[in-house]
Amino acid sequence: METEIVVMDDRGRITIPKEIRERIKTRMLKIRVEGDKIILEPMEIDIDRYYGIFRKDPGDMDVDKVLRESLSELTRNDF
Repeated sequence: METEIVVMDDRGRITIPKEIRERIKTRMLKIRVEGDKIILEPMEIDIDRYYGIFRKDPGDMDVDKVLRESLSELTRNDF
């Protein structure tokens, strides 16, 4: 297992090193806390599972925002 040391900034953000970002190939991560450990896991999305997520034509809405909100709602119910 590879270990990297990162520093959290004043707003609680960390930067995931480029080599790791390239290996996981996703920008969506699950985060959970187990005891005193923070665990980040790449989130794989099964697009077929979310078929019909839009109940109406989004029109000129920001589709990325609608998708993020919808996925957030669905994944909140999964975990």
